[in-house]
Amino acid sequence: MTKFFVCSDIHGAESRLENALSKHQDVDMVIVCGDLEMETYDVEEIIRRATSRSMDIRMVRGNCDSYFSSSAGVPDQIKIPLSSISRALVTHGHLYHASPEIMAYSAQEHQCNVVIYGHTHRQQDKEIYGIRFLNPGSIRNGNYMILETDKNGVIRTQLYG
Repeated sequence: MTKFFVCSDIHGAESRLENALSKHQDVDMVIVCGDLEMETYDVEEIIRRATSRSMDIRMVRGNCDSYFSSSAGVPDQIKIPLSSISRALVTHGHLYHASPEIMAYSAQEHQCNVVIYGHTHRQQDKEIYGIRFLNPGSIRNGNYMILETDKNGVIRTQLYG
């Protein structure tokens, strides 16, 4: 079983991120869907401090991140294998105008059956166009998601906040 901590739209809320992460010490990976509004190395430090160990961290850039120098090296989207049967396209969502139609097309183009995104600040776990759309909401508002895959590759999510 693999366990992912998924968050988005931090908007500088360091203590909210650290507090949420400290409740989930057993995660295998942290996925951040953009709008950090702080340097990426600061987010990485918060994650390591909160989880008390080295952690696999994956981030994408959001529409509010271009003001920070370290965001220049952060991609707009990435692909992450979640299980033997699921692969996620991770994006902030702003480049797609948070449109399910456009994101579904891009996911299919990248051979992904899951889209993980932020931008809207609204939590979501819904299947649209045969693609599972997951949005953790905004960690600044106390929202995040724990995603787990079992030995058969089935994805279970828990929304918090």
